[in-house]
Amino acid sequence: MNETFICTYLKVGTFQIVNGQKQGGNVASYFCQGDDSVVHVIPGQVSADQLIQESRWAYEIRKSALTFATDLGTGNTDMKKYRDKIMKCHAERYHAEGNDWSGHKSYRPVPASIPRHRSQQAQAHWLLARYPLAKLDMVYPKVWRDILQETLSDVPVAKR
Repeated sequence: MNETFICTYLKVGTFQIVNGQKQGGNVASYFCQGDDSVVHVIPGQVSADQLIQESRWAYEIRKSALTFATDLGTGNTDMKKYRDKIMKCHAERYHAEGNDWSGHKSYRPVPASIPRHRSQQAQAHWLLARYPLAKLDMVYPKVWRDILQETLSDVPVAKR
């Protein structure tokens, strides 16, 4: 993961540590490029196997988009093509998460507003299909408030 994405963390929610154990709070995992653009996000807690599976997916769509958007003769990358490929990958996963891809072979756009009736992961795919490669500082508040239904906070961790 470290070779392809930037690993970091940011505390944006509240929780307490009681008798050495964390209580409350939530988590979201972001796969970002060096320019802070978000390739993929996983809202909420997932198993280690699912985290690895999603990280591989993020790696593969990034690699695929880069290949698709790069002129082999010059080595120049068309960022619009790159962004469009990332958008299409997330739109495809959004539709697949809802099992509504049946019979549609070509690209289908995602709804204009957040699909609250869908899973958190489907909502994350919706977000990144609507705003492909958006910067982390734009994405994390939407994930935290709109998808995870959490309150943003800069309050230090409370210990008891």
